[in-house]
Amino acid sequence: MKKTLPRAAVGGAALLLSTALTSGTASAAGDEHCIANMDTGEQECFATLDAAISAAEEETEPSGPTTLSAQAQNDVIQGTFFTERGYGGDSLTIWGEAPCVKDGWVDYEFNLTGDFAGWANRISSAQPWADCWIWLYPEPDLGGSRDGPYKENTAYVGDFMNDRTDSIGFS
Repeated sequence: MKKTLPRAAVGGAALLLSTALTSGTASAAGDEHCIANMDTGEQECFATLDAAISAAEEETEPSGPTTLSAQAQNDVIQGTFFTERGYGGDSLTIWGEAPCVKDGWVDYEFNLTGDFAGWANRISSAQPWADCWIWLYPEPDLGGSRDGPYKENTAYVGDFMNDRTDSIGFS
């Protein structure tokens, strides 16, 4: 059974995300800002963080998707990751089917392999969304000694996982 949020909850989360991400974060020339569908693995990239967040918001609106996947009608943004400390550099915003459940288990996992190999070993800062806590792993499929949970915006993930992440767990 697919979990859904009322339109107001999704819209409010998207507005909060947009405000938090765009205030004080200007994109440098050449930065790449991508959104990824956790379920399908589809990715789309933009020249600015504002454009990426706008596209992710469109994907998570209950009225239906506009750019990536027809399956995304009730999805939510679960996390955004940056290649530089302080939410700078390139960014990857991941969205999936529902917020996380606080039950002691990883609800969703995302591997930085295949089409996402360019994101492996590059994460330096993270922003969790949709009640998700973020766990970073140095190996695919949630392997190796993890670090986290990152429960709030984290301007620097720390020396242990900086530029070492190959998979991400959302709990």
